[in-house]
Amino acid sequence: MRRLNIIAFVVLLLAVAGLFALSPRNTQKIQSAFLDFIAPFLKTGSALQTKITAIREGLKTLPQIEQENEQLRVELKELKATNQMLRDLGLENNKLRRALEYRERSIFKLVPARIIARDATTWWNTVKVDRGFADGVEPDMPVLTEDGLVGKTTTVAEHASTVLLIADENCKVASNVEGSREQGIVKGERTSTNALPEISLNFLSKTADLKPGQKVYTSGVGGVYPSGILIGVIKQFEVRALDGHATLVPAVDLTTIEDVFIVTGRK
Repeated sequence: MRRLNIIAFVVLLLAVAGLFALSPRNTQKIQSAFLDFIAPFLKTGSALQTKITAIREGLKTLPQIEQENEQLRVELKELKATNQMLRDLGLENNKLRRALEYRERSIFKLVPARIIARDATTWWNTVKVDRGFADGVEPDMPVLTEDGLVGKTTTVAEHASTVLLIADENCKVASNVEGSREQGIVKGERTSTNALPEISLNFLSKTADLKPGQKVYTSGVGGVYPSGILIGVIKQFEVRALDGHATLVPAVDLTTIEDVFIVTGRK
């Protein structure tokens, strides 16, 4: 081992002596060849250093990342709000289009009205609308939507009216059932203000045997409500001691209505 070290040292001395013995031109050639040999490695190292520097400069601090995340959250909330607003506008547009089409094809003269107040103590009993006798409205005029019957006007002022809803037990409507000869009286059922409104069809025959889903319309008897206005659909039929009795699902969602029509006559 020691002998190999001596030999390597001698070879190194001879190589150094040879370099010194070479002319400057030969030395330059050797340096040029050595530079050509290591140039690819220098390029690779330089490119790697450039990438490392770019990555290091591209890294963001934690506060910057948190700030960007907060900004993205705000933008997401704004987009959700905008999307919901567009959906609501679409629904409102469809509802108004349906109401306009119904008014155009209806055989009745219809005065559009908007609900402006509800009494918390009589939520399912009465509402107030923004039309009165200045608009041709009088007491005991039917109130409806394109979906069906809502009730009738009672107290009428110049620019406002009170509407008695069909969910009120004092609102009684002569009616008949589709696909049968059954006739009866629809009226509201007494219920708490926290429950959904209920209406029922009374004075039916015990043999009526009505089925869920059958539609109930105004019969026109009594003179207040014209015939053919949808009131609701049968939910359940039962036989009582004196007559047949059916509970109905109102055709109009009385909990959410905002716009109605008041029937002032026929076209």
